[in-house]
Amino acid sequence: MSATLYAIPASHPCACVELALRLKGIAYERVELLPVVHKLQQKARFGGSAVPGLVLDGRNHLGSRPIIRALETHTPEPRLLPADHKQCKSVELAEGWGDEVLQPMGRRLIWGALKRDPSAMESYTEGAELPVPEFMARLSAPLVARAAARANGAADTSVRADLLHLGHHLSRIERWIDHEVIGGEQPNAADLQVGSGLRLLLTIGDLAPIIDASTAGALARRWFPDYPGHVPVGTLPAEWVPSPAQAASAA
Repeated sequence: MSATLYAIPASHPCACVELALRLKGIAYERVELLPVVHKLQQKARFGGSAVPGLVLDGRNHLGSRPIIRALETHTPEPRLLPADHKQCKSVELAEGWGDEVLQPMGRRLIWGALKRDPSAMESYTEGAELPVPEFMARLSAPLVARAAARANGAADTSVRADLLHLGHHLSRIERWIDHEVIGGEQPNAADLQVGSGLRLLLTIGDLAPIIDASTAGALARRWFPDYPGHVPVGTLPAEWVPSPAQAASAA
């Protein structure tokens, strides 16, 4: 068995897939890519610009959801998708939302924050074996943050809209927990997808109190207890950030 994971430091879909590999007991090598530059590398290697990419027994797979399906076929146990058809549909619905809504929102918010404090970028590469010297990564941080913010649509208007709707998104996750779609004894594909997206948001100091005030925060910390990176409190403008009570009332 041979597996190579191509990933970006602190990336939430990469964290999702990496935990899936560990749960399945699949040994793998991780290759670190640099943000923004990775798009060209992934395009050349996998035919698309997304991360993560996985080479599993010589076959290429790109993107967290396709990779999860490939892992389910390759190593069926433990299951990440329920055998029961109705339960599986519910999990896939939550997983799809985590991929299509929460994942890009996480990118907008993290790069919107890092654009304001590029010095925090170094904390997100803790433990990563970057393909460039550390001093070069530090020097290029402001440029990378601005470029990534543009590439991910992290304009101020988009970031403010995401913050305005954060309470609504947390309420949706809480309902899935209440209905046992996620948050069970063993993680499923939706736990990994939603949990990783939330865990990235928890590294933004201004957002952690809002997320931790909901059961969604406990879910993310449960499956992803160790996550690199921290953006200091006060990085985002105070008038943009709802209080936990405001976020709950906006749900």
